[in-house]
Amino acid sequence: MEPAKTLSFAPIDHPDPRVQRVGFDLTDPYVERCWSAVVGPTSTLLLRRLPTLWVDRVPAEIDACELSQSLGVGAGVSDRSRIMSTLDRLARFGLARPAVDGAGLDVYRQVPPLSPRQLERLPAWTRDTHEHLFGAHLDQVDDLARRQQQAASITSRMDRLQHSPSHRSPALRAPGQALGR
Repeated sequence: MEPAKTLSFAPIDHPDPRVQRVGFDLTDPYVERCWSAVVGPTSTLLLRRLPTLWVDRVPAEIDACELSQSLGVGAGVSDRSRIMSTLDRLARFGLARPAVDGAGLDVYRQVPPLSPRQLERLPAWTRDTHEHLFGAHLDQVDDLARRQQQAASITSRMDRLQHSPSHRSPALRAPGQALGR
């Protein structure tokens, strides 16, 4: 019988600022519909499940045997088990990195869009899905950037108006002065 092993999964930002800006959140359908063809269904299911686990606790800690069984890959947790292969795949494909203590993963909150090299190895259906989802995602990113820029511009103009000497509120006058007495 294998000893109990607790795995820890900590959410971290992706080290690449471009992925932070245009990457996909782990709950985005892109993860399931595009990355699953690269990392496989078990790794995808684990990625999609982690944000739910983080609601209760950060980092999420879960018994390796329980996690393995909940993902449908058996109860084994040895170094050559399917659950350990799943964790290794996430790290090999740059979606996570081994935790400092070695008992789990630091998982990136964002996944990058698939690379051209990855896309060329995938079926047409997945490539078409990537094009559709990535295009829509970039439109959303552009729209958000425009709205943030507009908000910053409005805030700046309001600050200038508020601090401009010509737009200061007139001082309150005594009741008699207001009527010109």
